[in-house]
Amino acid sequence: MPEITIRSAVSEEDADAVRQLCRDYVTWQIKMFPELRAAIEAYFEPVEWERTLADLPRIHARPKGDMLLGLVDDVPLGCIMYHEMSPGIAEIKRLYVDEKARGMGLGKLLIVEAQDRVRRDGYSKIRLDGATFLDSAMKLYLKLGFRIVEPFFEVPPELADIVVFMERDL
Repeated sequence: MPEITIRSAVSEEDADAVRQLCRDYVTWQIKMFPELRAAIEAYFEPVEWERTLADLPRIHARPKGDMLLGLVDDVPLGCIMYHEMSPGIAEIKRLYVDEKARGMGLGKLLIVEAQDRVRRDGYSKIRLDGATFLDSAMKLYLKLGFRIVEPFFEVPPELADIVVFMERDL
């Protein structure tokens, strides 16, 4: 049985592992949904996406956020992160589990751990945006108590049919 560990990404090596998982996430989406390539690339515009990845440690810095790594036998195969959206509300971002770790429950463990940390950090609500075509993730979020809500940021018209907004009270 593989050993699963979830911990904060604290070193530059950890941050690089998170960045690579985020890049893999976009690559995986394009591979799995080639018909949505234009929309995926619009959402993850390459130059802006690399700027965001470079800035992840600042965006998700303690004490108002965190970056979590999910490790399977000490290999980083999953990530999730959060930051303050507004007072009392945190936003989780970039949940991804590498294909090698699918079916182990790592995605659920990452979400539950992020929720626990968000609650301990004093937030009362958690939000996220996701893609309607990511069926497994959407089902998991709903199972964990998230509900679909009105958009909390403006979405370009070409993405309006595939971006879904969710939240849950803690």
